Amino acid sequence: MTTTGSDSQPTEPQRRVHQVADAVSIASDFGALWVAVSVVQVLYGRASVVAVLRRLSAAGITSLVLTRLLKHYFAVPRRDAATAATMARTPSSSGFPSGHTLAAFVSAVVLPRTRHGRILAILVASLVGWARVVVGHHRVADVLAGAAAGATAGAALAVIVP
Repeated sequence: MTTTGSDSQPTEPQRRVHQVADAVSIASDFGALWVAVSVVQVLYGRASVVAVLRRLSAAGITSLVLTRLLKHYFAVPRRDAATAATMARTPSSSGFPSGHTLAAFVSAVVLPRTRHGRILAILVASLVGWARVVVGHHRVADVLAGAAAGATAGAALAVIVP
């Protein structure tokens, strides 16, 4: 983290960036962010409860299985640079690929049913990846691999899950 002055304290803008990253990282835990997106789709009449539950379940199961398989296969140790000020849950698995980012991209491709919705969701998924790097839980390569795997799996799911 870049600091100013001799006391090595983060600047106010740096603290704000870390607070935003922390909030995004926490919101993406266990798919909470995507459950909220699904609830909004139902409330605004964009999708039925059954359709949302089908897509949410498919995205969740796929991202969980794929993340476990890839993390086990690669077993790349996690970086030791987590910021001390983060409130985000400390991960216990290996670092490659980023499971939060993988799940975010699967969900971003599967849940929305319009082009505009997917673009917005992909931007949110990208924000999740950014947050995981800022809070110090991942390297950029971890996030890029999670995004690629998640987007690929999401594209395949979007074809088969109505």
